[in-house]
Amino acid sequence: MAHVPIPLGLDAKFDQFLQTPVGNDHTGASVTVLSMLARLGLDPWREASDLAALPKSSAWQRLDTLMARFTDVPIVIADRAEVTTRLIASLPNGSLYDNTKPTGNRVSKKIDTRIYFVVAIAVLIVQIGLLIFRD
Repeated sequence: MAHVPIPLGLDAKFDQFLQTPVGNDHTGASVTVLSMLARLGLDPWREASDLAALPKSSAWQRLDTLMARFTDVPIVIADRAEVTTRLIASLPNGSLYDNTKPTGNRVSKKIDTRIYFVVAIAVLIVQIGLLIFRD
């Protein structure tokens, strides 16, 4: 049976993502992203909006974390990375995100984070020094 998207009415740009099948649950019922998020106790439209606003790598990690909590669909348990990649591609402006490829930005982001950390410690030391030697 072909999957025919039906307008959901709240925010049409997330319809494709929310209606993407995740797999069949233990009873054989088809589970979509919308029903998966609802079963996890989340607002599907808010979660879709949050995921779409994130960089693809962060969205992939967030969705993968949610998928790890979702045990109703056996295929998700068995092949979570592939399912997560497929679902991220169905987000608005989605593209396949391969979490196995190292990106050039990861090293520079780590360095940027370390620089901010070092600067924060230096500012803290200066502040403590000013407080101690103030008198």
